[in-house]
Amino acid sequence: MLHKKVLEQKEKIYSYIKNLWLDISKVKDENLLLQTFIHKSFAADFKKIWWHNERLEFLWDWVLWAIVCKLLFQKHPKMNESEMTLYKIALVREENLAQVARNINLDKQIFVSRWEEKMQWRKKDAILADALEALIWYVFLDFWYTEAELFVEKNIYTMYDKINKKPIQSYKTMLQEYVQKLYKELPSYKDIEHQFDSKWNVLIYKTELYILWKKVSEWFASNKKKAQEEAAKIFYETTKQENLWADKT
Repeated sequence: MLHKKVLEQKEKIYSYIKNLWLDISKVKDENLLLQTFIHKSFAADFKKIWWHNERLEFLWDWVLWAIVCKLLFQKHPKMNESEMTLYKIALVREENLAQVARNINLDKQIFVSRWEEKMQWRKKDAILADALEALIWYVFLDFWYTEAELFVEKNIYTMYDKINKKPIQSYKTMLQEYVQKLYKELPSYKDIEHQFDSKWNVLIYKTELYILWKKVSEWFASNKKKAQEEAAKIFYETTKQENLWADKT
């Protein structure tokens, strides 16, 4: 169910999509389009349950990471695997995605709660990055892969020359590579809404890290990505210090 305030802004959202060089005549699921711009805090201002974009964030990385990897591979034939990994991490990290969201004025389109509006939280990197992820997933679902790739290439990959080129560590990525190599399985993360404010906006997330269905670490943070990264870091650093990888790699 979409709130009437969102429906009233339908023409504005269509105009915004058109300005992103997306063909609005190809929109097949209007409800999904409008849902893309609704942060879940917006629903907390009302007694009814309204649709929001969190479900669209669920599989965003599958699309975005695949497209970024393809672009790096095709455009830089002499770049080695480790360097491509660093650029991949840099391009999809929260700070970069948030800047892209600002570049395309996505911050002005997001529906947030009255409290978050008052606190200017729509400017926060986490909210902006999440909104961009939801938008990419929407483009993939409604316009399909080619349009999603063009969108990522035009708006995210163009940040290639501007990103910090210093070595970038993503413990989540490094842990994934180790676990996949050792066990032919991927680590999994369980995100739990742990602490709320008086409006039931989530203040703190708890993330539990599982490897081979066993919980190996957990962490608390203000958003899911940070909690996942820290949970991965704890386990990665602990196992590295204990030299548990040495005899298996």
